[in-house]
Amino acid sequence: MLGFYTLSIMKTICIMWGDLMKHRGLFKTIFGGKNKPMEDVTNFNMYSLLNSFNSTFYTNTGNIWDMDVVRSAVDAYCRNFAKLKARHVRPGLSGKSPYERLLNYRPNPLMEAYSFYYKVSANLKLTNNAFIYPEFSTDGRLIALWPLLSTQIDLLEKNGQLYLKFLFRTGKTKVVPYENIIHMRGQYFDHDIFGSKNTALKPALETAEAINQGVSNSAKLINSIRGILSAQVATKDEDLGKIRDKFVKNNFSVSSNGSGVVVTDTKLSYTPINEKSTPISSDQLTYTKNAIYDYFGVNEAIVQNKFKEDEWSAFYEGGIEPVAIQMSQCFTNILFTENERNFGNEIVFEANRLQYASTTTKVTVVKELSPMGVLMKDDIREIFNMSPLPNSEGQKILQSLNWINADKADEYQSKNSDPPKETTPPDNKDVSVQETDDNLENSTEGGVNNE
Repeated sequence: MLGFYTLSIMKTICIMWGDLMKHRGLFKTIFGGKNKPMEDVTNFNMYSLLNSFNSTFYTNTGNIWDMDVVRSAVDAYCRNFAKLKARHVRPGLSGKSPYERLLNYRPNPLMEAYSFYYKVSANLKLTNNAFIYPEFSTDGRLIALWPLLSTQIDLLEKNGQLYLKFLFRTGKTKVVPYENIIHMRGQYFDHDIFGSKNTALKPALETAEAINQGVSNSAKLINSIRGILSAQVATKDEDLGKIRDKFVKNNFSVSSNGSGVVVTDTKLSYTPINEKSTPISSDQLTYTKNAIYDYFGVNEAIVQNKFKEDEWSAFYEGGIEPVAIQMSQCFTNILFTENERNFGNEIVFEANRLQYASTTTKVTVVKELSPMGVLMKDDIREIFNMSPLPNSEGQKILQSLNWINADKADEYQSKNSDPPKETTPPDNKDVSVQETDDNLENSTEGGVNNE
């Protein structure tokens, strides 16, 4: 009887667990329930392109991610790209908007911001395409952003509108209007919709794979050979093996040679091999590695975190900033209506580049900008990797008394009067504190408010 009850309880638990897993599937989490009737692909036509008759795009990257040199290059790029911060530009409004809080902390329930941007940039580097699905609530609020990686994408058309049909590895499909997808492209040239495939990288990858195999096989062979045993007299081939086995047994077996001394007679000559280097040229290794690094826009200093200030600036301006600009435009176009964009709403992705500058550069920047009243206390503290001040103290602006408002200067000139005489403030008292205006107009016409 006890076994019957135990079996019933286990069966009930399995049923409950199965129901739980059904409701917690990632596909349903992202897209909700089943496809709507309008998403039945039988009602769609294949989207006609200008330069291709193939409206299907495959994202199979093979084993590229499993190669150490590729992964180190892509990882170096992505971990730096993921440091970007989002800023919602809203003319006339202050404070962080819900967009900034979502984009900078938790874009979706399964990812913090760092992992989200890492995955987006990895998709972009490895496939030259990154797709992000924005999830909205029933009242139109943005509640999540999901990076999508599928094995196949079909371009479909219905009533003159472009749709994307995503086919995932599990066999599930989802049809989404193209205008509702954030789509970033890399090396956008030979396809009308998608970024180019990484076929240009194929020769370097094949060379790297051949080198890896050659180094591995050579290392195994070299490490297995201790030395060369030469017969000083003519010997039959079948006897050479017997001579070698007897020599190894007598000299390299611990049980028979505890002294570690090798003994030979005049018929044999033994030469130990101490050099264990591989026959692969170091120049060839370096050339192949640099070819892959160049393709992904990194170098050894970036990969190994040995970069200097000017090297980081060059890497940011040439590799990260252009993609950040594209991402800013893509997010702005999808997340805001045309009316909201007309009122100046946009998403901007940027990095605090001064965090990677030398202390000398940081001090110079602060000394030059502080007198102009463009830095708050917290801005200065962030430059030196310090935490913000409490009680909004850090939101105050430091400004020199030696500067005047440009409008005041125009007023002095219009009255043909001399500008006020410049006075030198006492030592350590040449700055005044100007608090930021917390009472800005809260009009949300055509914009996005703080709620």
